[in-house]
Amino acid sequence: MNLLSVTKKTKIRHRNEINSTFSSLPLSARRILFMAMAQIDSREELSEGATFRITAREYAFIANIDVTGAYRQLKEGAEELQASVIRIPRNKLLTAQGNQSSGYTKKRGKLPSDAVRLMNLTAFCDYVESEGYIDIAFSHVIEPYITMLKDSYTTQVLISSVRLADQNSNMLYQFIRKQYSSGKKTFFDIGVDVLKDELELFKIDNGEKVYLYQNFKDFNKVFLQKNIEKINQYTEINHLEVKIVERVAR
Repeated sequence: MNLLSVTKKTKIRHRNEINSTFSSLPLSARRILFMAMAQIDSREELSEGATFRITAREYAFIANIDVTGAYRQLKEGAEELQASVIRIPRNKLLTAQGNQSSGYTKKRGKLPSDAVRLMNLTAFCDYVESEGYIDIAFSHVIEPYITMLKDSYTTQVLISSVRLADQNSNMLYQFIRKQYSSGKKTFFDIGVDVLKDELELFKIDNGEKVYLYQNFKDFNKVFLQKNIEKINQYTEINHLEVKIVERVAR
């Protein structure tokens, strides 16, 4: 696929279970990953030995940056992507066929509820500085999350997701696209704490979950409105807004 031909209609798709991993990637690594995914037919199986090339010129065009910056980000991103790890609870792991694993092992029986599998996103990343391109190959364990997709997936617009540089804005955009992909195309209702769970806006303190932005006014002003403004500016979504529909007494 010639990435210079992508448009504002070019999309990428991935299973919902991997959303938090993608949104937490460093910017350059995330951009490279999404540009590689744009070359995949997410409905089909990935061919054996498939590799995906991204040139500095293509990177610059899609990310809307200069070519000099693209050279630098390609090199940085390739290193970051190869070092990136996906963390998925063992009870949510997908098999090669895209089915959820049973949660049992042959030797040890039922897995503990907090068991987590650590996996690499890519099998390798080749960087050729003299010619300004990288070739990447996805690891086999990641394939069920980006190929042969039938349900429970998020669709993002490639150019929007790549040009939205801020991590919090990208995380919120991805969540909104997840809702859109599930059929909620004009609006959706969600509790504040549920939204914070989805966006991982919490920390664990002495075994207890503590939400960030305890005061809703701060959450609305510092996080929501700030990032909604960026989404409206840089993505295909241009009339996004949030409203309080119900207050719950505490």
